[in-house]
Amino acid sequence: MDFSQGSRAAASNEKSELETYKTFSAEMAKNKSKPHHSNNYSVPKLTREEKRENGLKPKSPAISLMGSNLEKMKEAQAWIQRILSPQNPHIIENNHILYLGKKEHDVLTQLQNTLRVSISEIISLEKAILEIKGTQADVIEVVLNIEHMLCEVQEEMARKKELALWSLSGQWTDGQPKNQDEMKRNKFLRCLKLSAEEIQDQKKLFENCGLQVIKVEKIDNSVLMAVFQKKKKVMEERTHGKPVSCRLFQQVPYQFCEAVCRVGFQRMYSVPCDLKYGIGIYFTKNLKNLADQVKKTSATTELIYVFEAEVLTGSFCQGHQLNILPSPLSPGDIDIHDSVVDDVSSPETFVIFSDTQAMPQYLWTCTQDHVRPQDHSSGLRMLSSQQSGARFSRGSSVN
Repeated sequence: MDFSQGSRAAASNEKSELETYKTFSAEMAKNKSKPHHSNNYSVPKLTREEKRENGLKPKSPAISLMGSNLEKMKEAQAWIQRILSPQNPHIIENNHILYLGKKEHDVLTQLQNTLRVSISEIISLEKAILEIKGTQADVIEVVLNIEHMLCEVQEEMARKKELALWSLSGQWTDGQPKNQDEMKRNKFLRCLKLSAEEIQDQKKLFENCGLQVIKVEKIDNSVLMAVFQKKKKVMEERTHGKPVSCRLFQQVPYQFCEAVCRVGFQRMYSVPCDLKYGIGIYFTKNLKNLADQVKKTSATTELIYVFEAEVLTGSFCQGHQLNILPSPLSPGDIDIHDSVVDDVSSPETFVIFSDTQAMPQYLWTCTQDHVRPQDHSSGLRMLSSQQSGARFSRGSSVN
């Protein structure tokens, strides 16, 4: 692929790498002085026999993972496996590739020229992909740079969306959102006890569909809720108080869960799907269908993240592949339906085209039902640089 070159991008990249190194060194020095708590998820040391079983020779390169957050530990393990897996080409799948500008393409050109790799950009309605070809050492360095860049683009897009949400909600102070930095640090998540009465019916539904619930978190984002309620009120006034919303589900990759809690559902955050009902944001009413799809596409050891949301489906019509908006309420009418569906008589898939029409309520962290929750902490092992992993790398999964 032909990218324009720029020395400014290269200088910026070098500066970024220097700042990253300084930050990393400072954090490592800090961690050395911290006492390790017994509730951390640590990677157990392997005996000589276990090393032999895992294909590890004495003094062979290995990575030991340690942390206090189970989800981040699992995602870090999967991310490292993807990075170190010999792949030709290495594939990065991330819809934020669509938002790479001239500055980012200059960086891609610089990486191509400096490390003698080829980078191809493949865009379709369903997904955006970068293919990187070259020697493994060069590819790994390029992938690390690209994923860091995609994290920055993701954050920039989330910030812009936050500004729009603050504007829509009317919560402004001196022309700027109040405490925007605090918004980013606030995870908007409150962990619930699995025995909490408010989630028992839904928890049973997940389990009946073959998903073992290991964690439930409630989303509390006042700005997002204010914008959603404004939209809901307008729709209810138009329908004279008739119900306009449904409880629906959407699976989201781990690296986008925090973003959904901050700025709501976006098409770029959801798991890639066949856009046969329109180019919008997809939800399902049938949790069993979602669980069946998970079993077809996910490894048994993966954690699965499902948002339960209140979605303003309102008046809906049959969806079509080329829809970018719902059809008019009647031929020649300027007013349109609120959403589209897979089957008007018995809808299970709903598609909305405005991100303010959905409010995340709960984040469910699950495993497939035959994997016990405790298996995950014990399953974190030393990773050899020779281990194979998944084919796709969907952006950086580790914060």
